[in-house]
Formats: sequence, structure tokens, C-alpha cells
Amino acid sequence: MASEEIKILKFSEKTFEVIAKWSKNCDKPEDIERTSEYDIFCQYVVKPFEKFCYNLGMFVHPLLENENFSIEHSNSYILHNYSGNNFCLRAYFTTSKLFFIEITQWGINIGINQEPYQELIINLSRDNPQELINLFSINPNLISFKDYLHLNIKSIVHHEKPLNLLRNVAEHFEKYLPLIILKTGQNPIPFINHLYSPNNRDFDWEETGFTFEELICWLGAINRKGQAIIYGSPGTGKTFIAQRLAKELVGRYGFSELVQFHPAYTYEDFIQGIRPQSEDGKLTYPVVPGRFLEFCKKAEVLQDTCVLIIDEINRANLAQVFGELMYLLEYRDQEIPLAGGNRFRIPENVRIIGTMNTADRSIAQIDHALRRRFAFIELRPNYDVLIKYHLNTNLAVMDLINILKQLNQAINDKNYEIGISFFLTPNLREDIEDIWKMEIEPYLEEYFFNNLEKVDEFRWDKIEKQII
Repeated sequence: MASEEIKILKFSEKTFEVIAKWSKNCDKPEDIERTSEYDIFCQYVVKPFEKFCYNLGMFVHPLLENENFSIEHSNSYILHNYSGNNFCLRAYFTTSKLFFIEITQWGINIGINQEPYQELIINLSRDNPQELINLFSINPNLISFKDYLHLNIKSIVHHEKPLNLLRNVAEHFEKYLPLIILKTGQNPIPFINHLYSPNNRDFDWEETGFTFEELICWLGAINRKGQAIIYGSPGTGKTFIAQRLAKELVGRYGFSELVQFHPAYTYEDFIQGIRPQSEDGKLTYPVVPGRFLEFCKKAEVLQDTCVLIIDEINRANLAQVFGELMYLLEYRDQEIPLAGGNRFRIPENVRIIGTMNTADRSIAQIDHALRRRFAFIELRPNYDVLIKYHLNTNLAVMDLINILKQLNQAINDKNYEIGISFFLTPNLREDIEDIWKMEIEPYLEEYFFNNLEKVDEFRWDKIEKQII
């Protein structure tokens, strides 16, 4: 495992040694707080466990959104005696305490609490017998009280892909999601049937070239604000990253859509407006919902996160296009009347991700009222992606990277740097001359229009021998 990923999970063999020592020397869980080694216990056990629960929550909470995902207890954990003097830290992921996660001296256990589970089954059999029959016809294994997931010390400390580790845990929680839906939903069976639709999350986050820690940070920012803008210079992979983040957010059961803004895009296109229509030879002027209202209408019937990606968000007049949405972006729990009639609120499960090319318009030029409503995620040229992409090609990619670094240093403005997506093509050796002459050089001529001597330093005939 890379050192950076160990830092993310923060577990070590020392963690489990401390738990074993604590279990052996303390008669009651609360005794540890009165010992001289409590600071060590917090450093090696409590803090790593809290961090792991937080990271896990980023993947689990869309599945449990019906019951308001939360890790209970003021310190995000509960001291628990589960067998003699064998103690653990336990956190609950729903207000009903149906799902739990605990760390012991042998590893981490994830499962269901037997008492609330049994109570739920009894209540469902009494109040909704047909729904219970339908539920178990779909998944007959739900009645098992002993089913839990155990992650041993080795899998936690030495796992090479923390993201995959958390996904495995999320899949275990997913099994019991129908029970939560039955407990909280008014019409649960259609949605339970929807749970078993094909899973489209068939990618690995590592292919993006960004770290797992950055993923968690970005997902947290999007969920906290409700909307974010990914910004950077041309070729930094803004749309690619937006689509990958959207897949992480929607999980298996939500959906995402993409709309591209342009200078002619209007409030009527996005929110709602009058559209002339012909009916039986007569011209009518109904108020027709725009792209965002249609998106929200589809999202509100689902209880999973739904993401609208707005590509090139800065190319439109945002204040004009968003209209009343400016208010609702900040006050997500409010409902207000729209200019053309009807009342509207943004469903709680809707997220917005915009992409912004800083070569077209910098952040400084965006209206301040709009800026404070979004989280901003900056992308810079990520040369590691280029290295990984061309591992099995015969191109001297490091020589290309050195040229790009020299070029971006000459540009000396992060808003106009040359990104790496221009060169993510499997036949780069054959294509690179055309790419450089027809895409890179025209871009440089526009940027250095008053200093073309700078461009001459990076003409293809000057750099060709350094790359091929």
C-alpha cells in the first residue's frame, strides 16, 4: 500500500495491539478514559476509527438516506462490551441503530443489530404482511441474524485499494436497505424492485490519477454545499472528473444527466418559460418546464442522489439563467414561487456539478453571490495520468512531460496552462505531430499574440526530436 493511502486509513498493527491491551487491563469500557494511556488510545484507535467511519459514510449514506445517516454519540463512537472483557468501539449508521460498525482487537465488524432488526420484522409482519412477503421473495436471506462482514487486521492495514475496501463494505450494507425502505417509505415495493437494476459503476477511481483522499474531500464538499464547480485550464479533465464524481454520488440507484451551457442559453431553457405550441390548428402559449425542473421532477421520486452536470457553466449568463435558483441554491430547504407561476424547491437528493474552463473566463469574473453558493474544485495538469496511460506504449512520455512543464512555465498563468488530455490517445506516436501543430500551436499563437517569439520556441520542428 502506498504511504499516502496508509495515511488515509491511518490504521496500523499498533492500533490493534492497543485495543488488545485495553481489553485485557480494563474491567469496564469507561475505565480507559481514566488511564494514563488514554492519549495513546485516542491517537491509535479512536481517531483512525472515526476517520474510517467518515470515509465509509461517504459511500453508505446514499443507501441509507431514508433514515438520515448519522454516526451517533458526541465523540462519534460508543464504548461497548460485547463478550466478557472483550471491548470494542461501535458506531451506528442509522437512527434506528439497525446498522453498526465496530473495531475490535481482531479487526472490524460490520453488521446489523439483532434487537431492532427483530422488532422491525415483527412490526412488518403485523402491519404489512404482503410487503414482507414481497420483500423476502426478492431476497430470502434477509432474516439471518448472524450475517456480518469481518475485515481482519491484514485487510485493513495492508489493503492496496482503500476505495475498493469501502465499496465492499457498502455492498454489505446494501443487502439490508429494503428493510429501511419498508420502515420509512409510503410506497416501498416499486423502489425495492428498482434496487436490483444493473450496476453501472464499472470504473476504478485510481484511473483518474487523483488520490482517494481527494475523492473523499471532493465528495464531502459537494454534499455539504449541494453544488460545486470544477475549474481549470484546457485539457485538465474537468468533464471526465465531473462524470466520475457523479457516478460515485449516485451510487447504484440514482442517475446523472449532462447539459452544456452556451451564450444563448436562457432562464426559459433551464427553469421554465412560455413556449408557443400548436394544438388543433390553434396556437397556444403554455408555461413549459425547462431542463432543470424536468431533472428535479425525475429526481424527487427517487431517494438516492441525482446529479446534474452543467458543462461549460461559465459560458452562459449565470445570474440570468439561474433566476430564483440563486436563492434556492443557498436555502435548500425552502420553496418559493417562480416568476412564471408554480412553486418550486430543489429536492434534497439533487446535486449540481459545473465545469469551468478558466481560459474562457476566470473565477474572479463570476458574480460573488454565485461564487459563495458553490464549492470550487481546482484541477491542474496531472502528469501522473499521462504516465499511467502510456505505460505500455513506446512513446518517451517523460520527454513530452518535460516539454509540457517548460511550456506551462513559459505561459506562467495557471488559468491558461496546457493540460494532458490532448495527449490521451492510444496512437499518440502517430498522432502527436497533428495534435501539436493543429491544437497546441494555434492555442499558443492566440495566447502569445503580442509575443510570437515565445511560440517559436515551442514549434513542432523545434521540439520534435526531444519527444520522438
